[in-house]
Amino acid sequence: MNKNHVEGPAPADIAGQVQRQTYTLEEARKIVGVSRSLAYELARANKFPGARRLGGRFVVSRVALDAWLSGGEAA
Repeated sequence: MNKNHVEGPAPADIAGQVQRQTYTLEEARKIVGVSRSLAYELARANKFPGARRLGGRFVVSRVALDAWLSGGEAA
């Protein structure tokens, strides 16, 4: 069995299209409405909701960011 294989269906939107589970930091910072420099500063300080370093770049969890924006807990 391939270690990278995930069992079960991928999350889908109402149109049946597979939803992305992450945003780039650039996409997420536009959603939040902060500058590029502030987004990277917050991400490096582990204070950008849902941001994680993946190799040499940051990815942002869609679920964590959506929860934070709706007043839920930031991951």
